[in-house]
Amino acid sequence: MGILVRQGSKNTLYLFIGVGLGFVSSALLQPRFLTAEQNGIIKLLVAYSAILAQLFTLGFPAALLKFKSEFKDRQINDLKTTLVYTGLGLSAFLLLYFLLGKTAFSYILNAQSAFWQYLPLLPLATAATLIFFNLDAFARTELYSTPGTLSKEVGQRIFILLALLSLAGFGLSFDAFIAGYTLALALPMLALILFLHQKGKWVWTGSGGLKSHPDLRKNIHSVSAYAIISGLSASFIISLDAIFIERMLGTASTGIYAVFGYFATLVLIPYRGVDRIASPLISSALATQQMDKIKTVYRSSSKYLLYGGAVLLVLLLSNRHNIAAFLPTEYRIGLPILFWLGLSNLIDAATGINTAIIANSNYYRFNMVLLVGLILLASALNIWFIPIWGLQGAAAATCISVAIYNLSKLTFIGLKFNMWPWKAETLLVAAIPGVLFVLSECLPAWSNLYIDTTIRSTMLLGLAGMALFIRPLFPGDWKL
Repeated sequence: MGILVRQGSKNTLYLFIGVGLGFVSSALLQPRFLTAEQNGIIKLLVAYSAILAQLFTLGFPAALLKFKSEFKDRQINDLKTTLVYTGLGLSAFLLLYFLLGKTAFSYILNAQSAFWQYLPLLPLATAATLIFFNLDAFARTELYSTPGTLSKEVGQRIFILLALLSLAGFGLSFDAFIAGYTLALALPMLALILFLHQKGKWVWTGSGGLKSHPDLRKNIHSVSAYAIISGLSASFIISLDAIFIERMLGTASTGIYAVFGYFATLVLIPYRGVDRIASPLISSALATQQMDKIKTVYRSSSKYLLYGGAVLLVLLLSNRHNIAAFLPTEYRIGLPILFWLGLSNLIDAATGINTAIIANSNYYRFNMVLLVGLILLASALNIWFIPIWGLQGAAAATCISVAIYNLSKLTFIGLKFNMWPWKAETLLVAAIPGVLFVLSECLPAWSNLYIDTTIRSTMLLGLAGMALFIRPLFPGDWKL
């Protein structure tokens, strides 16, 4: 079994476990024991820390993934170099935040935003996330893609769940909870440090500087500069709708949106599992011009990710009435969000590993151009749609923007590399989840939502699993 399948499967398993833990905390406990406004505060803390961390990585993770083979050939200590860039980025962030942070946020946040009170937690959350991003990139270049997933998706969620249980059962205050939540954001960073030490990767031999390699330094800085914009744009896209909602509708609306956004991320689980290991492997294959192998993986992964994402979207939509019945009344206004954000994530998954192919090719600048265009488009659509349709408008704006973005990448790869992710059989693959949805809609509804959810979900997943044995559609022949 290829390493892509092996580590992709492990990552997917950890992501499913993380989703299970996250479901208990984000879907079961948080809406019941936290107000919508408090959920909005959590969403904003995660969103802003991710955006700032992505900016102040200085784009180095992308350069490290792209030039790993050159570091090895020139005997450059890539761990030392990673730590140097991490220190530079962290220092720049802290300096600018304490000098200009409050002024900058006065232009971004709603004047009555409840997040103002918790803004001092942002530096710790950002610093921990920044260090994790860089160390995770280093671990992935060593083909250890699973520790980052395990620590972030499982370990972090267990800690958050324990904090929520303390809040629900032992009267922990929200202030104490949000402090614990911030600490949970730092746990993946600490776990990666320990893991790399255990694997003997804290090796200090060899130079960590690039002064004696001006050509490589120039290439790294070129890739990093574009990666800063690309990475920042990608982070903005994930959080842009929530930022506009907070500004235009308030923190409580942000909390409602965040809960349904979490449900929709279920669709991305297969994609995220594969994507973590795909980038370093695609980089290696491009360096040796193994284009046929990349084409095979691109086409096959797109088919499997389309199928997996579509089945999970059908699972969500088939249980939409159960989700609405379970959540507190104030959240039910956000139910249409589930369709739009779920569809958005399905489009992302169905177009496969297109980002990894472009980012590791000589056309990596194109991805930056697309992302900047995506931010402008998404911003315009949010400003247009939110006053008209509220929360549903924000979700629709995200879906339309993501569709245009991914179809643009798909077309670019097709024209430049003669690689197209879909074939005629892809329509048959996509038709199976559609049939499953129709079957689910024909099932009678049980009065007990837990029984109804169990029956529908078991039937859907069982039939979806059986369909994988249709060998003309799922031959299981992709390895890298």
